[in-house]
Amino acid sequence: MNESISLNYNWKFHFGEIQKPKLLAKKSYAFGGLTAPLENETGNILPIGPGGNHFLSLISNGDVNKGLQNLAGTEFVKSLDKTWQAINIPDDWKRREPYQNDSSTLMTGSKNNGIAYYRKTFNLTKESLKEKEYLLHFDGIMGSSDVWFNGCYLGHNDSGYVAIDYDISAIIKFARTGDNVILVRTDTTTGSEGWWYEGAGIYKNVWLEVRDLVHLESDEFYFRTVEINEQNAKMMVNFAVKNDLDHPVSIRPKIKINQKIQLDFETVTLQSRSARQFNKIFAIKAPKLWSPEHPNLYQARLEIENDFLERSFGIKTVSYDVNGFHLNGCLYQLKGVCEHQDFGGVGVALNQDIIDFKVKRLKKMGVNALRSAHHFASEELLNACDRLGIVLIDENRLLEATPWRLNNLTKMIKKSRCHVSISFWSIANEEIIGNTEYGCRSVKKITEIIRSLSPDTLLISAELLNPEGKVNDDYLKYFDILGVNYPEAGVMGKGAELIHQSHPGLPMMCTENASYFSTRGIYKDDAVNCHTNNFGSLYSMVLPGKRKPGDPGVGGTARPETVMSYIHEHEYMSGVFLWTAFDYYGEPSPFGWPGISSQFGIMDLGGLPKDYFYYYQAQWQHQPVLHLMPSWNKTDLTIENGQTRVRVFSNLDEVELFINHKSLGKKVVKNYECDWLVEYEPGELLARGYVKDNVLLDDKKETSGKISKVDTSVLYHGKKCTLFQLKAIDKQNNFVPDDNHLLKIKAENGQIIGLVNGNPSDISEYSLSKIKLFSGKAVVIVKHEENVLPQVYVEFN
Repeated sequence: MNESISLNYNWKFHFGEIQKPKLLAKKSYAFGGLTAPLENETGNILPIGPGGNHFLSLISNGDVNKGLQNLAGTEFVKSLDKTWQAINIPDDWKRREPYQNDSSTLMTGSKNNGIAYYRKTFNLTKESLKEKEYLLHFDGIMGSSDVWFNGCYLGHNDSGYVAIDYDISAIIKFARTGDNVILVRTDTTTGSEGWWYEGAGIYKNVWLEVRDLVHLESDEFYFRTVEINEQNAKMMVNFAVKNDLDHPVSIRPKIKINQKIQLDFETVTLQSRSARQFNKIFAIKAPKLWSPEHPNLYQARLEIENDFLERSFGIKTVSYDVNGFHLNGCLYQLKGVCEHQDFGGVGVALNQDIIDFKVKRLKKMGVNALRSAHHFASEELLNACDRLGIVLIDENRLLEATPWRLNNLTKMIKKSRCHVSISFWSIANEEIIGNTEYGCRSVKKITEIIRSLSPDTLLISAELLNPEGKVNDDYLKYFDILGVNYPEAGVMGKGAELIHQSHPGLPMMCTENASYFSTRGIYKDDAVNCHTNNFGSLYSMVLPGKRKPGDPGVGGTARPETVMSYIHEHEYMSGVFLWTAFDYYGEPSPFGWPGISSQFGIMDLGGLPKDYFYYYQAQWQHQPVLHLMPSWNKTDLTIENGQTRVRVFSNLDEVELFINHKSLGKKVVKNYECDWLVEYEPGELLARGYVKDNVLLDDKKETSGKISKVDTSVLYHGKKCTLFQLKAIDKQNNFVPDDNHLLKIKAENGQIIGLVNGNPSDISEYSLSKIKLFSGKAVVIVKHEENVLPQVYVEFN
């Protein structure tokens, strides 16, 4: 029976190069050193037979260890020195490194590249587990990696976005033979796959899979929706059984779905050292379809005599034509965002709780689709999208048909294809060889693999546009849809519309939009501190320095209003994928140092909403929305001739604005916003929203005093991780929106694993006990045991 054993805990970490263990061995399992038990650990470096012991004694005057050194180059280490520190996985070691003012790393987060080692020992206490198979799984190691196990070299991997699996059945040690040793070397100096912050180290789960010699193959168990009608869903299930015994066995698989439906298979004989594929067509009556609004999932249990697998699946169909995207046979607008995989404070070392928090924030905004940019989606993200209801674009990292890249793609499709949320596969992002004859050959290879392994997903590519609308028809024929980035942007001209005119039968969709600059809580540009105005920055994506309104790239690639106007006028594009949902480390456009993060996010690095969160929410949610900006402290505002701008985002009929209880009149809400130019008066700024002359919502901002306390509230309480918001409050109990005090923080009943304030130029040294507020707020991430609610305590001067 399959068993999964977590290996996430009790690792040792060393930053910097040590004497790298060899890759080639003179004698089996004889590397020794850090790849085998140390003198203060349990077990021998390697087992030595009688003949080996005699020979080693002969060549070294009876000193076996010296014989090993002379014959095999075996290293002997007594213990780890003080440079090794205790650590748990997932881990992103780059987060702990200082920021550096270096133009070569500006785009990737201003952290130096380097080399680090991880080491772990574990013991299998059950001798009865010998007649099993053992697979060592790394769900993700960022940077080029080398892995050693029990005195030998396991292998090398170069992509941080692919799972790594090693069959260690023949080399694992059992209880009486001592500790098993894993040594991992991670190296980010070999190059990066992204132009954004990618992190470093073992940043995803590590686990040991224990399975019987006759077992179900996990990556071969998946469901497909063949057809849906009013009464039934026609489904197909696929799975495989493998027999690694030296004799034939009889098996009779069965599948139970939601404890109600049972699928029985005939008894078959499986020959020794062989595998067999099974599939069956079956019907589910009155199916509960999966959609973002109703993310219905079915639970399936596949069984053979000595093994079982459990899997959730959903029932849905997708298609795309010149009118747009169809989900379950109905035209469906995609309210999408693009997202890298990092998060404030923890870098890329996210757990399921943090990812659930991020996806629930998106759902609150009204998002129903997400593009995993620009890499394979993690298992945790796929799980969240399935459960919470998000249509997903999964994305291949590069348009390269090299053998190792194609093997990675094949592996990751097999691991993910049962996830109902995956509706699209993107073969790459903005490849400069796109729409070329040379690129066609790679596209052909990649799309053939995806179609063979995941035939129900739609194939797209996120392509660069040109103002002339030039495309290569031989290139486009491999896709179901032409995906284009930034069709609404002035710098792209009329490229997308020209393609539509010349190819009226070609389905098209947006794969990336907006890239709008904004810094949470900031209402005037500040180049020194790398802050941009939420009303719209005068810094440009493509031109240096502060510009004039209307210059190319000013405020970002396109304003949110421009994006949404474009989509309403081009419904055949089927919606948007906004760049990005959250700020992310690296790519600090429009500034350089000390900028260390992007400002494209609709939320900041810690998941706190910026103002335009509510602009999208007003359009994408059914409940009433009213949001007032800016803050109302004079020093925060841009004031010209005594006047300053006020804006309200809303989906109500009318909004009335008040300053210190004096009405400035009502305005009809047009395109989900109202704007005023008002004379600044300290005090209270209030917006009142009406539907059919009835007051429905108020929102207000107060001129605040100085901080007198810090309010602590739970942003999200997960299974093993809780996120807290810290908020500056004055003596009148008003929020202090411009406070940047340094706080000292500690947690009870949990461990702080990340602190973040959303400041895109915060180059403070890494700390888990101190952080400055930014625009009056910060976020604390605490890891804890299940069924525990930790507490956070704050001090400040």
